Amino acid sequence: VAGIAAGRGSAFSGVAPDARIIAIQVFSAINDSSKCSMSGHSTPCARTFESDYIRGLERVAALSQQFRIAAVNMSLGGGQYFSNCDSEAQAVKAAIDNLRSVGVATIVASGNNGWRDSMGSPACISSAISVGSTDDGSGGTTADQVASSSNVASFLNLFAPGRWINSSVPGGGFENFSGTSMAAPHVAGAWAALKQKAPNAS
Repeated sequence: VAGIAAGRGSAFSGVAPDARIIAIQVFSAINDSSKCSMSGHSTPCARTFESDYIRGLERVAALSQQFRIAAVNMSLGGGQYFSNCDSEAQAVKAAIDNLRSVGVATIVASGNNGWRDSMGSPACISSAISVGSTDDGSGGTTADQVASSSNVASFLNLFAPGRWINSSVPGGGFENFSGTSMAAPHVAGAWAALKQKAPNAS
């Protein structure tokens, strides 16, 4: 995800190769099989909770006084919402609104359930920038059309490439991954490039 947004390489780079990344850990290792199975994973698994990413967003707000931050990328989420979920996620919305007030966009993956009338949280928050995924044309798909796995809703904001995206992985090397978690950092990188060009734009 970081490589897609701001990676720099000799053969190819991310969307905003001159940008820098501030990594904030919001996941925890969970050894409770009942919690892991809720997300379809075996034990142990990595999970994040609303309280974790609220703290993460608050940390970004604090750091925005020291660094010029363009966007937050949130390739995470869950649940199913058929309309904006502001009332169900008031504390998350407050953190996103706080960042927006200081010029930092919160970019969130819409989720990969293939829904055509809903998406997950926190993408469903009205002040977040929600991102769905498009196909690359491989495997019989049509390039630049909505990926079959992408969540889509009438209140979705943007689409970006999300099928078989080749990017850097921990430990060195590169791998291909698909999903809205790959689409969101394309938008976060583009946001950084636009912010550099027009730093005072709303």
